[in-house]
Amino acid sequence: MVIGTDVAPGQAAPFGTEPHGEIPTGADGMPAAPRQRLLGLRPVPIIVLVVGLAITLALALTARALHDNNENHLLQQRVNEAVTVITAASANTQTPLSSAAILADGTQASPAAFTRLMKPLATGRPFVSASIWVVRDRNPRPVVVVGAKPQLAAQPVAEIRAFLDRTRHSKTMTVRDLLDAKRRGLGYGYSAGPNDKYVVYAESSLPQNRRAAVESNSAFSDLDYAIYLGTTDDPRRLLAASVGDPRFPGRSAAGTIPFGDAQLRIVMAPRRELGGNLLARLPWLIGGIGLVLGLAAALLTERLVRRRAYAEQLARLNARLFSEQRSVAQTLQHSLLPAEPPEFPGLDLAVRYVPGVDGVDVGGDWYDVIGVGDGRVIVVVGDVSGRGLRAATVMASLRYSIRAYAAQGDPPEAILAKLSKLIDVRRDGHFATVLCGLVDVSARRVTFANSGHPNPLLVTGTHAEFAVTNVGPPVGVAANEMRPVTVTVPPDGFLLMYTDGLFERRGENPDVGLERLRDAATGYDSLERLLDGLLGVLTPDGGNDDTAILAVRWLP
Repeated sequence: MVIGTDVAPGQAAPFGTEPHGEIPTGADGMPAAPRQRLLGLRPVPIIVLVVGLAITLALALTARALHDNNENHLLQQRVNEAVTVITAASANTQTPLSSAAILADGTQASPAAFTRLMKPLATGRPFVSASIWVVRDRNPRPVVVVGAKPQLAAQPVAEIRAFLDRTRHSKTMTVRDLLDAKRRGLGYGYSAGPNDKYVVYAESSLPQNRRAAVESNSAFSDLDYAIYLGTTDDPRRLLAASVGDPRFPGRSAAGTIPFGDAQLRIVMAPRRELGGNLLARLPWLIGGIGLVLGLAAALLTERLVRRRAYAEQLARLNARLFSEQRSVAQTLQHSLLPAEPPEFPGLDLAVRYVPGVDGVDVGGDWYDVIGVGDGRVIVVVGDVSGRGLRAATVMASLRYSIRAYAAQGDPPEAILAKLSKLIDVRRDGHFATVLCGLVDVSARRVTFANSGHPNPLLVTGTHAEFAVTNVGPPVGVAANEMRPVTVTVPPDGFLLMYTDGLFERRGENPDVGLERLRDAATGYDSLERLLDGLLGVLTPDGGNDDTAILAVRWLP
């Protein structure tokens, strides 16, 4: 688009002509006497031409720099999102191993208990093999194996012993490189402590061709990626890539992810312009119309500012969508809760989990229902202090530990006492309130142990009262002997267990919120309607904190 001239397309520009004269042109459309015209040109047009070219060049370079900066910013933002996703997912690898190590130590490597815990996890996702090893064996071999035979067993004895010893002294999961093994993958070791007798070891498989396609409906479908074990782009340590040759020649960005005692490196490259094609073509558009100074420069600059604003708006839209959808962080939270509503003979159970509306960090609220046989069920509601991946990791560790202790047959008070030894607020930065109850279905009784958690609500007909329990200190604050309390539930009654997100409000006394909860808990003919009604009345616009609710009623 040319502005401010009457020259038709294909004509030579009337540069340096007299007001009423015409310039003779040759067959090619160029002036017949260019040398004479240039010699007679006055300084001002030359200066204007030079300034116009300089402005055009400056604008083109500026547009290119803005485009590159915007593309790099958007790409790095996407890499940071991918790092968050992979970091959150890595908890699904370490948490089962830590629970299995605790179980192995507590049961003296009982094959039945270990198999019951790990068999659902050793069927390909996340592991293909899980085993228990005795640390100080002179000729170490697995004492319990679930799934495929571990490839570690085929290694030299000295190498096996070195790996087990490293795992025993590590404060986190140890990672073993199996990228060149017959069954390509990674090995993971975990020990409950340096004095523990056992090491739990698991292996996962990776694609033999090192290819892992990105699903078309994925949030990262417009990017190619490569993931390496370590901090360098070493092709020998490539875990998986979306392309055959992960040496991206163009624009790329990288991020590093802690992974046990190792690190992962992810490199991502865009498949197309992340900020749109217009911003990429803008330097050429500027160059095409840059000779027309004045209004053309102003219009092009305005376009540049608009495109930059569009790019920033796009970045803000991505951030808002990431916040509104809770992204993969919420996927982590829900993956750590029971996948299906629990069902047990003789009981009507209803559960809810509602994330808080503030921020995108995951929280530490959870519930769980565990059958322990003989018509007895363990019910748990807990809340880890703080938010973020660390709080969710602590929550997952406590949840799996409770399942391990329940599998051993421990009563609620013993479970909470053991949990107090797992975390320490001064060391881990988090503590947890936990309400744990053992339900005797036939006797209509629940024996509660309470570590700093709100008391359960007992609803009978149109009357609701908080059951009195012996509230001990939260898990991770101080060790204390739990004193259980048994509550008998009338035939028409039910129990409600919950976290503080259901009733607490900023700047309000908690007793006011508890009284509001008690008043709102009566008048419902089913547990599902009760939970929907409580959330609608107490958190109509969503709470500031996560909320977990578990309701228990006996069937006729």
